[in-house]
Amino acid sequence: MKKFIFYVIVTLVLSTGITYVMMTFTAKKEKTGWVSLSDLFNDFAFKKELEMKLKKTKDVRQAIVDSLEFGLKVLSKQIQSEQQKDKEKIAVFELKREDYLKKKKQFEDDNDAVAKQYDSQIVSQMNQYVKDFGNRNGYTYIFGADGSGFLMYSIEGNNITKDVKNYINDRYKGKTE
Repeated sequence: MKKFIFYVIVTLVLSTGITYVMMTFTAKKEKTGWVSLSDLFNDFAFKKELEMKLKKTKDVRQAIVDSLEFGLKVLSKQIQSEQQKDKEKIAVFELKREDYLKKKKQFEDDNDAVAKQYDSQIVSQMNQYVKDFGNRNGYTYIFGADGSGFLMYSIEGNNITKDVKNYINDRYKGKTE
């Protein structure tokens, strides 16, 4: 009986070992890498393009707000310099001030909405390009490191940020498909 148990144990150990060795040799090696999300996002040509577009829009809107503010200051000084306050001028000042405040708030809200829309477009396009990069280059996983704790460590050799950054910018500029 002891010999039988011994043979069963030896057989189990050998079969487990052989199975492990076979699985190790036949298992598909997965290619993984990681990218610095902030570097990828900040150096994406599409982001820079939309950033410039938003800046131009903000500058135009700010010029309008500045002009309205200047008009208010001039009218305010006129009213303050008069010894007898003109009620009509005061009413005009109040209307212009309300218009100024509404326009300023509207522009701020519009700027925020456009910035969010642009960020969404950038992230969507960037994700598609990273997916394409992974498919073309045989990656099973590409992790995004952003300091949030999802990727706490990886050897530097797995950092593919530069390659992915070059790919997505070339792809955006129409250099690769």
